[in-house]
Amino acid sequence: MTAYVLIQTEAGAGPLVRGLLAIPGVLAADDLSGAFDAIALATSRSTRQLVDEVIGRIRTLPGVTRALPAPLAERPAAASSPRLPASREAAA
Repeated sequence: MTAYVLIQTEAGAGPLVRGLLAIPGVLAADDLSGAFDAIALATSRSTRQLVDEVIGRIRTLPGVTRALPAPLAERPAAASSPRLPASREAAA
């Protein structure tokens, strides 16, 4: 299962990208401005693992107040996989 995770934080919480990319299952992440403060692209074996392990760890990051999963709809196999600008390699 692959999902975007929309994240809100307390005011002044600061950037989350490094903390997000340190979580197993998070493929990419980026800080945002607007209604959500960050977004992550996550993968897991199941919905339960996504919620319990990946989103559970995201919610423990300092300042995070809300993390909402948005699972990707199924696409044909030939469709390219989604990518966000910040990847594990870029944050290293």
